[in-house]
Amino acid sequence: MRLDQRSLESNGRRSTNGSSQNGSSPHTNGSTASAGTNGFHGDAAVIPDTTPFYGHDREEVTRILLQSLSDLGYKGAADQLSRESGYQLEIPSVAAFRSAVQDGDWSEAELILLGAESDMAEDGDGGVSLGNGHTSTPLWRRSKNGHTNGRIHSGLPLAEGADVVMLKFLLRQQKYLELLERRDVEAALGVLRNELTPLKRDIGRIHTISALMMCSSPAELRTLASWDGAQGASRGDLLSTISRSISPSVMIPEHRLAELFTSVQTQREHDCLYHNTITPPTLYTDHECSPDDFPLQTLTELRAHSDEVWTLDFNSSGSLLASAGKDGVVMVYDTTRWKLVHEFREHERTVAGPDARGVCYLAFSPDDRYLVTCSQNNELTVFDLRTGRMAARADHFDYCVTAAAWLPDSLTFVVGTQSSERPLGLYSMRSSQFSTTSGIAPVLLNNEIHSFRDPPWDRSARANSSNNPFRITDVAVSKDGTRMAATTLDKRVLVYDLLSKQRLSEWVMEEKLTSINFSAEGDLLLVNMNEGRVWALDSVTGEEVMRYEGAGQREFVIRSCFGGAGENFVASGSEDSRVYIWRRQTGMQVCARRAWERHS
Repeated sequence: MRLDQRSLESNGRRSTNGSSQNGSSPHTNGSTASAGTNGFHGDAAVIPDTTPFYGHDREEVTRILLQSLSDLGYKGAADQLSRESGYQLEIPSVAAFRSAVQDGDWSEAELILLGAESDMAEDGDGGVSLGNGHTSTPLWRRSKNGHTNGRIHSGLPLAEGADVVMLKFLLRQQKYLELLERRDVEAALGVLRNELTPLKRDIGRIHTISALMMCSSPAELRTLASWDGAQGASRGDLLSTISRSISPSVMIPEHRLAELFTSVQTQREHDCLYHNTITPPTLYTDHECSPDDFPLQTLTELRAHSDEVWTLDFNSSGSLLASAGKDGVVMVYDTTRWKLVHEFREHERTVAGPDARGVCYLAFSPDDRYLVTCSQNNELTVFDLRTGRMAARADHFDYCVTAAAWLPDSLTFVVGTQSSERPLGLYSMRSSQFSTTSGIAPVLLNNEIHSFRDPPWDRSARANSSNNPFRITDVAVSKDGTRMAATTLDKRVLVYDLLSKQRLSEWVMEEKLTSINFSAEGDLLLVNMNEGRVWALDSVTGEEVMRYEGAGQREFVIRSCFGGAGENFVASGSEDSRVYIWRRQTGMQVCARRAWERHS
């Protein structure tokens, strides 16, 4: 929304929050309105220079510099710039609104922000009280800062799409909480009944904050409301939130120059194919990383396996690498010397036939103590890397185990299988029930604590189990352990709440799914599908965020992952024996590195 000079006037005169048109304002160091600009200047003898600054609006640049100097703590320099340029950072009404919020004068804050008309339209008998909950003050009264010459102005110019009702809700909610904090329950009840409830906005929140009246102390109130009180940062946070809804022509968004710098740096990072560090590029020069700084060269080759390698995983510190595949052997290497430190052959020993050999998946626990392995021989095993022995095992599946993912506690993990009876379950390392085998420490056996199968297993339907669509191809857990995502043979993505064990979402995709991963922030899901499709999806809505083109996939299980500094890259295998790497944010292909060639 553009600044309309009329929005700052009332009955032909400009609102100055009590400042004299020829005098000084207590909020703006004597600034007065300039009829030809959205900014204000304080010295009538200074005519602001309006010529462009290297193609940019000089007033905008100056006001952003004024804000930045203040943010940096250079108040004197900001004052000097204001005097020399003839521009002020804020008009008096904005400064008065800021002061009203910081002082907790909620009647004044709402009056300055929205004016009288919006509230008068709310109720023909005078609208919602702007007082402390005791009385209904007429909205046509004169503001204590002198906003009106008979009537109150129409409020500050708001940004396009600003939600006026929500702005009222936020201000009145803060007033309500502060009254409760002062133990003025009667006044708080008045605000709740007469000011918040009539807005008919966010009813769930109304119910939540109404229960806060039962708090026995201000400390309990602050804890339950996740609010740090009037003396904390809550007023500043509220001002920051509301400022986003005020037209930037009169109230510049907070820390605008820093935001512009960040935007430039981020864009440079995204445009640079090989930028692989969390250190932001310098502002002094344009930025471009060299390909030599990117890990594109083969570091070492590990040849301990006798057949195809299907899966590998680094532990959280990167000090260990585990690998497994068609030969059924699990190898664990020390990555400082690339020395083999563990070799587990339990899956090889239990193979029922040539087609059952092979370890499909493995994963380290977050604390690096355990390694879970999933086998085509319809079983999973957990190895304790401290002892080098098996710690848990599950063999109650009727089909191969395809994937597993640990929760943050390192004692609980989810398992995905193509089993009819147990396709998706939650397992725990906590139990007092052990089975023992000769010569081996006690082993936890089949300790499933929850099944996500939907519908629940019906033993009478065993004959038709081959038609069951609830078969899992991959599974992932968000870093915070609150959500789980799984892919099924029938092209579905399922998302669960791990606290309630309830399904949150279900999306049907176009092709067969073979891989799924959460981003570290939990906002994205990375999936692999047949026909070479590698997509990033919004983890809440399932909407496509980015496609990564080039990889090939038709017959085999191909997996992808987020990686690099700040997870700014996506990597995927491909049936053309290449590893593809893309920039996560842009989808630009960084390389297609040939990773494997058949050796004679």
